[in-house]
Amino acid sequence: MAGHTDNQSAVVRELARLKRPLGMRRLLSWVLFVGVLGVFLGLPGVASLRAAWAPFLAEPAQEARVLAARPDPQKPPDYIEASTASAWHLADQTDHAYPPPTAAGLDRVWNPGPLSAAHAPWSDDCKICHSTPFKRVQDADCLGCHKLIHAHVDPDRIDVPALAARCASCHQEHRGSFALAEQNRHAVGSDCADCHSEIRTHYPETRTRPVSDFADAHPQFRVQLRHDNGKRGFQRVRLPEKGMLKEATTLKFPHDVHLKRSGVRGPAGKQHMKCADCHAPDADGVSFQPVTMAAHCQSCHALKMEPALSNREVPHGPVPAVLDTLREFYVFVATTGTVPREPGPLTDTVLVRRPGESRAPRVFATAAGDAHSRASASAIELFEKTACVVCHDVKRLAGKGKPDTPGADLPQWKIAPVPKAHGFMPKALFAHSAHSTASCETCHAARTSDHAEEVLMPGIKTCRDCHAGSSPAPDKVASDCGLCHGFHWPGTTVHAAVPGSVEGNPQ
Repeated sequence: MAGHTDNQSAVVRELARLKRPLGMRRLLSWVLFVGVLGVFLGLPGVASLRAAWAPFLAEPAQEARVLAARPDPQKPPDYIEASTASAWHLADQTDHAYPPPTAAGLDRVWNPGPLSAAHAPWSDDCKICHSTPFKRVQDADCLGCHKLIHAHVDPDRIDVPALAARCASCHQEHRGSFALAEQNRHAVGSDCADCHSEIRTHYPETRTRPVSDFADAHPQFRVQLRHDNGKRGFQRVRLPEKGMLKEATTLKFPHDVHLKRSGVRGPAGKQHMKCADCHAPDADGVSFQPVTMAAHCQSCHALKMEPALSNREVPHGPVPAVLDTLREFYVFVATTGTVPREPGPLTDTVLVRRPGESRAPRVFATAAGDAHSRASASAIELFEKTACVVCHDVKRLAGKGKPDTPGADLPQWKIAPVPKAHGFMPKALFAHSAHSTASCETCHAARTSDHAEEVLMPGIKTCRDCHAGSSPAPDKVASDCGLCHGFHWPGTTVHAAVPGSVEGNPQ
């Protein structure tokens, strides 16, 4: 009983203690509560709303920044004309006015987490992105800097409510230095399949086939080709399951001849060429630098006027420039009786001859006749036998050349222009540098290609040898949609390859 009485006494004493007046404790509690509320809510809130305080409290370098109208998210931003995936340009920061920073940076106490590395320079100035106090980041805040962000599809033609989300719905900040980059890299996957697995439900006019996974539910690739020989832009054509597509070109270039395992005849004898001899990666490792005559072809295909006597060559350029060079050269020979040649030994020349013809170079400088006849004979040799005709479509023309030029009285030719090189998959995210461990022949059948018209693009089966779908597979790279496809794509249309292009082969 004694123990029970002691417990009751303790309870009575505790109740009596709690009933005593609080004295200063209540006051101190309220002071602490109001102080915390004022420091972490009141002062930052007032400072955010009273932008006029900024000139008095901000640093001098920030005082000049004034509140300005931001881009309207419902209107197109200032697009910088571009047609490639890599053309994501930021706005010029010098011509964009930001809101003044919050007084003394008091709103920093509301920061819920570290910004991404790309936005870290503005970690101490919340109003760079939060232009309106107590409102979520608006699309206009993002578009103030990111001028070249396009819609996924043309909103005037395709109404998909899911695509009308705010920028910040997908690109969420305050999650760490690398979180935003990871989100951007992996933002597409199952969400893409939600629409694209039944794409015609959302857009019946589309020529895009349904797709849900790369491994077993993805159509054969389509490549961009010149439409009507380039006269009507481009068309996208699906690769065949067997054989190769062809694209008209006036260039004569058989890959198989240059890549023969037995070698190809060069100035120094047999040479064993490889793809890298002509195809050098560009600076970003995505594609390759242009192939040029001077850098890649002329060491073997020299344009010498008198290969047995001189290393001097005609220019690889317009026909009048070639004829003018020939006329002036042979006038000089006829006048001086000498053949101009550069210092140094005579270099060998690979001459292309028909079977049965002598491979010895012909000499025109000492042949019978005047300068005109010598220049004419040399021009015929170059244009129709040993040089131009080897790689180009060449046609002899009647009449004289351009008036008041040295070569106007020589025979005239027209060389069909070579179409400019273009990308075959301009809407694919593909970097050759990421595939450097594979040989070129793994994907491109150049060694067996005997016509320049053949499009040496690999089909989907080749890619599936190394790439699985979204689920992992042994010895393969798990590949979701975002690995090869972007979301905000220049052009903002579903089926156009590039601005002004047309679709081909809808099936």
